[in-house]
Amino acid sequence: MTKPILLVLIFCLNVSMASAQEIQAKTFKYPYDVKVYDLPTASNGIDYRVFVRTPLRPPADGEKSSSFYFLDALANMTPAASMTYNYEIFNYIPSAFYIGIGYQNEGDGPWTQENRTRDYTPTAFAPPSGHFLENSRKDWENSGGASAFFDVVEKEIISFIESQFDVDPNYRVLIGKSTSGLGATYAALERPGLFNRYVIISPAIWWDDWLNSREDRWVMKAARKTAKTVYPKETRIYFAVGEAEERLDLVTDLYVLTKSLRKRRNTNLKINLEVLKGEQHEGVFPAAFMRGIAGVYAGEENRKPSSVALEW
Repeated sequence: MTKPILLVLIFCLNVSMASAQEIQAKTFKYPYDVKVYDLPTASNGIDYRVFVRTPLRPPADGEKSSSFYFLDALANMTPAASMTYNYEIFNYIPSAFYIGIGYQNEGDGPWTQENRTRDYTPTAFAPPSGHFLENSRKDWENSGGASAFFDVVEKEIISFIESQFDVDPNYRVLIGKSTSGLGATYAALERPGLFNRYVIISPAIWWDDWLNSREDRWVMKAARKTAKTVYPKETRIYFAVGEAEERLDLVTDLYVLTKSLRKRRNTNLKINLEVLKGEQHEGVFPAAFMRGIAGVYAGEENRKPSSVALEW
């Protein structure tokens, strides 16, 4: 290599390094307006934080905006709001407030398992000696707070939202996945009428305890106990699970649960279950949520017809 060429290369390298050193990182701003509300200490002693993304378009004539409530807010709400941008703009789903139920002690992340274990589990559970969860205290310690949590949701969080925003109280949607899917299942069984649409993805219905027979776990006990529940308005529940989740029997568990719910023959209770081919627990949320949120509105008169044409 000749000396002039070498000098040119050294000069270009120095200019490139200088330019790189001048580039400063900037704080990312989420492209949609999200308001954050820190609520007073709730009746269960917890300080909740509520995230609210306002609708992207006005409601259709004669309608009010729906409200989509997300459990596991930090994990699920903002990606879901971004993914459904076109669904909302083009009216596959209604104009909606996206509402994430979070916690002041988490700030803006990361979320903690301790909050999920307390609020989304319907019964207290402590593993016996030798159990696979014995040394993972965050997954069971202080469990069993779902009833107290949904008292807060009903009497404090929903009341706050509906006092602040012009939403339709007849169109509340609850979204949960995994442990929060267990919480959403609790609400569907134990709090009829609180929500009328559910998107429940890979719910941890093995709770208390996977080593017990299916009929002896909380979910099937609750299904039997609430068999005569009357749903005051049409309630659509969309369950989804990844095909690969059968390694923990979750596909079979959901077939058994949904069959028991369908056998009620309650005209206001509508059930759909989809097993998503090739999906596993860790990555099932995006596809399941997109299908579910459009699916729970399928066939409605004011909606644009979607390829997610679930029948209810």
